[in-house]
Amino acid sequence: MSELTFDIALRIVRVLIANGLPRDAAVANSAIPQDLRPALLAALEREENIVLRPARVISTARGRGDWLRALDRSTWHYWPALRDYLLNVKDWDATAVRSLDEATDNILAQMADPADQEFDIRGLVLGYVQSGKTANFTALTAKAADVGYRLVVVLSGLDNGLRRQTQIRLDKELVGYADGRPEAVPLPPMGRHWHQFTTEDLTGDFQPGYANHSALQGSQPVLLVVKKNGPVLRRLHAWLDAAPEEVRRTLPLLVVDDEADLASVDTRGSYQQVAEPGNDYEAPAVINGLIRQLLQKFRRCVYVAYTATPFANILIPHDTVDPTAGNDLYPKDFVADLPKPQGYFGAEELFGRQDPQTGEPVGGIDVVRHIPDADITALDGGRCPGSLKIALMDFVLAGAARGERGQSGSPATMLIHTSQRIVEHRQLWQEVSSWFRGFKDEWRYQRDQGIRNRLKDRWESEFVPVTRAGYVERERCFEEIESHIGPFLEAVAPPREINSATGEMLDYEREPGLKAIAIGGNRLARGLTLEGLLISYFLRRSAMYDTLMQMGRWFGFRGGYEDLTRIWMTAELAGWFTDLATVEYELRRDIRRYETEQVTPAQLGTRIMQHPAMLVTSRLKQRYATRIVVSQSYSEKVVQTVKFPFRRAADLAVLLEENLLATRAFLQRLGPPAGWPESGPMWTGISAEAVLGFLQQYRVDEEARSISLPLLRRYIEQETGEGQLVRWTVAVKGRAVADKSLGEADWGLTGGVINMISRSRLRTDPDSLGVITSPDDETTGFNAEQMSRTRQLRQAEDIGLNPAARRIRDPAEGLLLIYPISRFSRPDSESARGRRAVYEDPGDASARDIVGVAISFPRSPSAQPVTDYLVGTVGWTAE
Repeated sequence: MSELTFDIALRIVRVLIANGLPRDAAVANSAIPQDLRPALLAALEREENIVLRPARVISTARGRGDWLRALDRSTWHYWPALRDYLLNVKDWDATAVRSLDEATDNILAQMADPADQEFDIRGLVLGYVQSGKTANFTALTAKAADVGYRLVVVLSGLDNGLRRQTQIRLDKELVGYADGRPEAVPLPPMGRHWHQFTTEDLTGDFQPGYANHSALQGSQPVLLVVKKNGPVLRRLHAWLDAAPEEVRRTLPLLVVDDEADLASVDTRGSYQQVAEPGNDYEAPAVINGLIRQLLQKFRRCVYVAYTATPFANILIPHDTVDPTAGNDLYPKDFVADLPKPQGYFGAEELFGRQDPQTGEPVGGIDVVRHIPDADITALDGGRCPGSLKIALMDFVLAGAARGERGQSGSPATMLIHTSQRIVEHRQLWQEVSSWFRGFKDEWRYQRDQGIRNRLKDRWESEFVPVTRAGYVERERCFEEIESHIGPFLEAVAPPREINSATGEMLDYEREPGLKAIAIGGNRLARGLTLEGLLISYFLRRSAMYDTLMQMGRWFGFRGGYEDLTRIWMTAELAGWFTDLATVEYELRRDIRRYETEQVTPAQLGTRIMQHPAMLVTSRLKQRYATRIVVSQSYSEKVVQTVKFPFRRAADLAVLLEENLLATRAFLQRLGPPAGWPESGPMWTGISAEAVLGFLQQYRVDEEARSISLPLLRRYIEQETGEGQLVRWTVAVKGRAVADKSLGEADWGLTGGVINMISRSRLRTDPDSLGVITSPDDETTGFNAEQMSRTRQLRQAEDIGLNPAARRIRDPAEGLLLIYPISRFSRPDSESARGRRAVYEDPGDASARDIVGVAISFPRSPSAQPVTDYLVGTVGWTAE
């Protein structure tokens, strides 16, 4: 094997291609060893086959970018320098760089030509949490400087640490260093240097004493990285006010607002549509007002807000004005939805989501683990519980595995975020530090006295199955990673307490290969990137969508080790993240539709699905929002009860007991079954009133989003008024062959007992069974002619048997299916990945059998309100 590694060879080839050499010629270069060439060609072909998705842009003026297309880019410097840096230093593949180039072109096109006499552009860029938004606005800033924007103000974070992180990133990728350090872009040539009045020091925020107005009058661009802080912004205002009027009149300004949903959104000001204050006038909140006043100082200005959680920004009143602060920060000119980057792991990839049409689960890899209630109690007492010790072991195993994969020099981090209280951070830091020291000593000096066997068992039971299921080429036995455990343990720094009291930081610039266990709260919750995050142990609740999503530091790129990551949290929080993935999906789906329909931002009535246990954003940020109920038909839909409150054992027991009693009483009232097929009894010709009575008694968990019984009943009532759903088939779907391990159900029915069935829970959402129906259940009650038509339709349109059955069933007939689910249900060998038992201890006194329900609706033109949403001051329009 050659001395040149594959990664280095791939980097060389990418550079050659970027400089114009054809792919095959680049691979055939004499610098590339023969034995690496086939693998290099395969890797490059994979990159070429990646389909680039464009950024979706909703704009007031679709032709606004004509000015950009007319420019000669051969004179540009800042973007070409950044592009070379990404390819040659950061080792980005050409596809990723091309995607960034196209996305930022789409955004830049929405900005005005800096040579125009006057403009005021407000836009919003929607990314994903930890998805490369900083790379996007860095590239946008580079291009803005190339086309003539002369003053760039980047608003970054609320504290010095986050501001400094952004300053360092921009210095490395945009500004360069006088010492020519190799890990940064080269210093621009004379005449193109950036003027900077903020520095990489922790206290390097804007100070007018270090700023000279003459910098605003030359040809070189000025870059200021400032935090969203009242005193800092007032200093900036005073400095600009002292500049010559000609500067503010002619200088093109770009304001980039990072994490624009934080602090920037007004939480106090009046909502008024005329610029004259009334008797009840209230000035805007401080930061919001200062940002708006900054924009007012310039005749040529662009404000671009970046966020991954745009709920508050979308709900900004679109037409409010203020006599002193001017227009609010609503993105009146454009909204850009960035494509999900290749290799990104977000809420959908980690937690899964629900399909809005079917309610069935989509996506989610098996990396979420649940913290038991008893361990939460231990954490409240400042102790290190069993699940945290297991998570720490996982960190060691995952770090060792990365070492075996050739990533020993890369950073590796574990996040422990259980509270926002500093006193609890200190208690837990002491406990974790003590335990980890003992664990390290045990591996050093007592390896054969149990620790090796514990680690081996954990590796083989926890990591091997996940890797085997989705990344089989990476699978390794314990003996292959064992030699990397010691070096990793020795490399891990003492646990760090990250909060305002300690002042400690995770500085990956100074320690690029840092291995760290970080314990903290708010400072680990938003904006801060935890490089190489492997294990997250997270208990922090938030009742707001945006806050909870932003606390998820585990989102991002985990190329080469995504199967080694683990997220420890409560089952409730895991379910919330699944719900948020669904909210995010629907929001972006609306934006895609609005772009196709050429809707402008002033007409952008984006809806945000509401949650029974969370707020969309803070009440002050959504104070002008409106609650709506969207009309949507149940026609050709199947609705099923898949969510139950497993995390609340007492509530679950009561709910299941009541449902069992309601089901028995309902079926007994129906009288003798019309038939008893293999799966269980069936009744035909049942009245809608009887079914409605059952649905009145049957209960679902109030936090379950998969089904709304009141809305179902209203829909059925509406349909019966139209002569539809007037008769029903009711069937119990048990096992055709009894399974003694699952048991039988005696519901007092004529004909005998029912064989219980098995349905297991999702690991990613342990309150959910995922789906309870089987592929042919919705053909129940069909005669031979209906079955024949169903099969023909299925074959002709290549759809499932159940969807075909809904099309064939008579609109006057509904289908109610009842599923007797055994409390002894466990995943079988084929479905074990991503599944867990219904009850860990089915013999517990609180364990109950589950009665699941599915309702299959035939095709119907009727519509019925089904879901609550929030909209801003622009109304949502249906598809």
